[in-house]
Amino acid sequence: MNIRLDLREANRLVKRFAMPTRPTVILQAVKVQNQFVPDPQRVRATIERDIALLAQVMQAANTRVPGYERSVESLECAIVLLGQDRLREATQDLFLMAEMARRESWTQQLRLKSVHAATLAAWMARQVAERSPGCKSGYLPYVTADEAYVAGMLHDCGQLVMLRHFSDYPQLLDVTTRPIGVSLEMAEMERYQMTHALLSALLCELWQLPKPLVYTIEGHHQTDAFAGRPVKERKYMVLHAILLLSEWAEGDLTDWEWQRHQPYVERMFGLDEAAVLRLKEDAEQWLSTVAFYRE
Repeated sequence: MNIRLDLREANRLVKRFAMPTRPTVILQAVKVQNQFVPDPQRVRATIERDIALLAQVMQAANTRVPGYERSVESLECAIVLLGQDRLREATQDLFLMAEMARRESWTQQLRLKSVHAATLAAWMARQVAERSPGCKSGYLPYVTADEAYVAGMLHDCGQLVMLRHFSDYPQLLDVTTRPIGVSLEMAEMERYQMTHALLSALLCELWQLPKPLVYTIEGHHQTDAFAGRPVKERKYMVLHAILLLSEWAEGDLTDWEWQRHQPYVERMFGLDEAAVLRLKEDAEQWLSTVAFYRE
C-alpha cells in the first residue's frame, strides 16, 4: 500500500524527528572541550565524526549568537563564532538527548556513510579548484573544503527521517532491489510521494542554514536545480556539481543516472569527458587509501 505524503505532512515528520546520535562520540567531544586548554584541532575532528553533532553545532551557530545576521555554512566558522562556552553548551545539550544505536543498524550505516560522503566532497572541492578552468580563472567562485564537507555530511540527512518513519525504507536503499532505470528518488516518490532530498532540505531549513545551501541540498539530484537562480548564487552551482561528482565517484549514482548529469557537470567546470573520468578514477584511488572512523 502506498503512503501518500504532502508537504505539510513532510514538515510534520521533520519537526518530530530527533537526529540520532552516537553517545560515545558526543562524550568524547565533551571530554575534549572540558580540558584545561582544549585543542581546537581535536575539537573539530571530533565534531566531524558524527552527523548529529555537526548539525547541532551548525544550528547553534545560526541561532544562538545574538546580533550576528549572516548565515554560517562552514564548520570552521561555526566553531569560531560560537566560542568555547557556547560550543560546549551545544555539545552537552546533545549528549543529554543522545540515543543509543545498534552498531549494525541502518541508522548507524547511514551515519558512517555521511562521514564518508563529507570527506569525499571536501577532497572533490580541492580537486575542482585545481583542475577546473572556470575555477582557476575566477569565473566560478571558490568553494572551500570545509563548506563542501558540511554539504556532503548533511545532503542525505533526510534518509534518516525516512528510516525512522517507514519500516520498508531499507528496501529502497538497496540498489539491487530497484528496477534498472528507477532511481532512489523515483522509488521514494512512487511509494511515499516524498524524497529524501526534500526532507534533507526541510531539516536544514529548520536548522536555519543559509537558504542557497538549502536549495542546493534539495536539488542535489537535479541537473537543473539552479535554473533561473541569480548569478550571485553561482557558488552553490559549483557546490551542487561537486555533490554530483562525489556521489558518482562513491558509487551512489548508477551509470544511467550519471549520464543525465554528465553534460551539466562537464559544462559547469569546463572539463571534457576524459578529464571528468580521470577525476573519478583519482577519487576512487584516494578513497581506497583513506581510513574512515568506524565506531
